[in-house]
Amino acid sequence: MVALVACGEKKRPADAGPPSATPSKTDERVDSRPPPMHRPVPLWVNGKKQKDVDAATAAESGYVLLDLGEAWTPYIFTERGNEQEEAVPNTYRNTYLALAREEFPKNHHGARAERDKYLELYGILPTLSVLRSRFKSTLGLACAGTLDYQSLNEFEGFVVYRGNDLARRNARNFAVLERKVRELQQRHNLEDFEQLAALEALSDRDRVRVRDYRKWLPKVKAIRATQARLTCEGFYRDRNNYIRDAMGWVTHEALAEFERRHRVYGWGFIGKDTLAKLRLTPIELERESVIRILTERAMHAAGVIEDGSTSKGKDDQPRTFVGADGKPHPIPNLEEKLRREVIRAFGLSTTESTGRWLDSLGELKRGEHRFVAIKRPKLPEYYSGDMELSVAVNRGDVWYEFPFDEEGNERPQPVSRRPRLTVFTKYRDQKIPLARFGTTIGGWRSDNVDGSIMWKYKDSPTGPRVWHQIVASPVWLPPESTPPRSLLNRVPGKTGKKKYKVNYHETGPSYASAYGLVAAYHLKYVKGSDGTVHLGGDEGIRTHGSVDYMSIMRRHSHGCHRLHNHIAVRLMSFVLAHRPHKRVGQQQLKYRRFVEYEEHTYEMQIDEGGYVFQLERQVPVNVLEGRVRGRRKSPVTWPIPKYQADAGVYVVPDGGPVKVDRFGNITPTTWPVPDGGVLDGGVPFGPPGVPSPFPSGSPNPAFPGTRAPSNAFPRTNPSPPPPVPSSNATPRRTAPRVAAPGRRTPLRGRR
Repeated sequence: MVALVACGEKKRPADAGPPSATPSKTDERVDSRPPPMHRPVPLWVNGKKQKDVDAATAAESGYVLLDLGEAWTPYIFTERGNEQEEAVPNTYRNTYLALAREEFPKNHHGARAERDKYLELYGILPTLSVLRSRFKSTLGLACAGTLDYQSLNEFEGFVVYRGNDLARRNARNFAVLERKVRELQQRHNLEDFEQLAALEALSDRDRVRVRDYRKWLPKVKAIRATQARLTCEGFYRDRNNYIRDAMGWVTHEALAEFERRHRVYGWGFIGKDTLAKLRLTPIELERESVIRILTERAMHAAGVIEDGSTSKGKDDQPRTFVGADGKPHPIPNLEEKLRREVIRAFGLSTTESTGRWLDSLGELKRGEHRFVAIKRPKLPEYYSGDMELSVAVNRGDVWYEFPFDEEGNERPQPVSRRPRLTVFTKYRDQKIPLARFGTTIGGWRSDNVDGSIMWKYKDSPTGPRVWHQIVASPVWLPPESTPPRSLLNRVPGKTGKKKYKVNYHETGPSYASAYGLVAAYHLKYVKGSDGTVHLGGDEGIRTHGSVDYMSIMRRHSHGCHRLHNHIAVRLMSFVLAHRPHKRVGQQQLKYRRFVEYEEHTYEMQIDEGGYVFQLERQVPVNVLEGRVRGRRKSPVTWPIPKYQADAGVYVVPDGGPVKVDRFGNITPTTWPVPDGGVLDGGVPFGPPGVPSPFPSGSPNPAFPGTRAPSNAFPRTNPSPPPPVPSSNATPRRTAPRVAAPGRRTPLRGRR
């Protein structure tokens, strides 16, 4: 068991938080975090500083105390609540602030961030100085006035990347087609394409060309407009020449970078949310970024989480709760209300006024807090400093059946109900849903079984659990069974021992770690007759952030419930704002491991774990069964061998062929006979020197219904390797990520 210890006496950190205070004598506080001190702060109204208000009573007076300074971080990365508290240093804080300034430290944090470049999608919010710099640079883009928005507004399709070869072929074919159409227009003295399309004198061949041109033109025009936009804003900088008029790899990568800059959850394709952003001017998007970041800071400052996701019921009618007055009151969308107040308070209604407000901030000094007040939306009466919070995870549609058929092809397993995590509060005997987020559940994943990669169902256990602690910048320790290669990163251009280096991103702390920026640990518990909660075992299940933002709701985890990193940070900060807690501090470790690979040895050294907040009262979490689909109603508990395409059969670790049905039942079979039954030279078909793993003998306990020698499969359940950083696939892909099952330690677990 890894011990959790608080740090001792430390020097005063740069993070001071809001200055300390005497308690307010007005209304009761609705926040468990320490209050600010008595001091004047400017109140912003309609883009101007209207007057000063008292910071200590700002919340009770209906204001939000907002930090505009460069030293702002979410609460989970602070080192104390106010100046009266003793500082408990948070190691990852300085890294967070550097990345928020778009600086790249000379370590693995900087190397990864420099590649990702824009980190808002990964949970690192840019500072106001960064936003101001972007805003000014965008204002100076002379090319912005020449961009084609009409083609993007008219386009209603979807353009995806399907490979460079296809992109080049499409570009060449369209270029030929366009040249032929122009020749036709010149031949018939027509300037307008529509006149050419209506011309009756065209030959059948020319009509086909005109028809194909009309079909492809909207898509190509949208691609051209997108490529012109990416060129104008510099997203092709440092990239090789792109394939014009087609979705090649370079355009796909540049568009993905555009999405990261503007917090679009996309794949680097033209369509849906990405298309909506492309239809806005560059400076409009920069204004939107300023509003979005200020709104997120305001959500943290106000300690609210209602984002509209639970404001309406299934009938699209407002969802309500009954107040103390006996009347129904709607569950508000506080995020939208705060957004409107941010725009009104700072005068951000136009791009011009937004630019003026950014300039009015003057010098933004590194390490500085700058507190201001804005009006706060009225909070619902269920708010308090110790709310009766709970969490429910609905697993949605669950398939336990093995997802491949006898020939290794995917079985259809449609999912219409995706997994969701809902945050509730209890008020006046009502369970009120505050917010609902997309999440993940376990499923079929690759696992390392005694050195062989096999399929294993990674379940998300159902039933009641509790969150006992919240850990910022958590660390995952790989078990000894982890394959050495997966603990190393390839260093381009290097040879020998320098060819690889230890992969600390997967272990953390890092925004790209297995647990993201923050994790809450699920624990079993037993409730005594007096109501006392006795904590039980750790199954390795977490609710945590994830850098793989496109996997949320779309792919399986190894049992954990992933959230988008910024949502995980928002959720855990909200819990700490309304649940009394103790700031334990940094976990101290002495983890050493020597990784041997390709005749070289690499030392993995981890001296610190995450930063722990311990809740005084646990938060109940209930994982619901969901809707189990298919004919199998319980998880397969044994490993399933991989399908070997070259052999045309599933092959067990000892080399024997087997059949696998949808229930996971494994039965021995014979090797497929190639070429219509003709064997080569009388040699039995099958791997040379490998005996059949299924002679008559005792039953094989790993696979019910089969008989095999005792050494055909391991009887133990060894720990699998850590996740492979370059892949996060389900069994529908060939190289899925694998991770360790839970250990009774707050550092190890599933993902």
